[in-house]
Amino acid sequence: MSWRGGIRRFLPYVVAIVGGFVIAYLVVAFFIFPSGVIPNDIKVPNVVGLDYSEAANRLQRAGFEAEPGETRFHATAPKMTVLEQNPPAGATDLVGATVTLAVSGGQQMGAVPNVVGMTRSEAERALQSAGFDLGDVQEQPSEQPRGEVITSRPAAGSQAPMPSSIGLVVSAGPTVVIAPDVVGRNFASARLLLEQVGLTVGDVRAERGGAPDPGGTVLTQSPAAGSQVARGARINMTVGEPR
Repeated sequence: MSWRGGIRRFLPYVVAIVGGFVIAYLVVAFFIFPSGVIPNDIKVPNVVGLDYSEAANRLQRAGFEAEPGETRFHATAPKMTVLEQNPPAGATDLVGATVTLAVSGGQQMGAVPNVVGMTRSEAERALQSAGFDLGDVQEQPSEQPRGEVITSRPAAGSQAPMPSSIGLVVSAGPTVVIAPDVVGRNFASARLLLEQVGLTVGDVRAERGGAPDPGGTVLTQSPAAGSQVARGARINMTVGEPR
């Protein structure tokens, strides 16, 4: 038997063996290890921090597809900024795989509640219930009772970031009073009246010199009766002889 005849006799066996290996490889490649045998796995790029549209373009150029995930409020990340990606950056996946992107919904905003007319403690509770913190509290002269909230900063109804601090302006009570008429009263009575309205006795001069008599009659006053003066202002008087 010639060597050519031997080759022809064994050729079918060789073809069968080679074919078996090829089939086995394809089975392993496509059904058992589809992402490990076929060299089409690629790394997922990092798109966290990018705008969603820019991130989607970068993924597409790298061979992936982007899909929007959940939207989360974020105090610093602008709206539609990618906060998280799945699979994460550096992971390997098949070409054409989908990457889910969680994006920022921007800063959460809320309406400032109306706390005008409340006490400070009541206003603080109302602000906290609405998701805000109490900020600076300032006093301002007002005809409203002392301690009552006059306004808030920002004002009621305004949209403000959540969480954030809301300042309050509370009434310090009225600080402008009308000077009463004390002329004709005795000095002791005049002093009492001035103190009752929040004023103080200033310089007191006796009509004829010397020390004024506590029972003497008030002859003049400055500022005059009916003048608008600051609470705590001094009223100067001239006192004569008792009547």
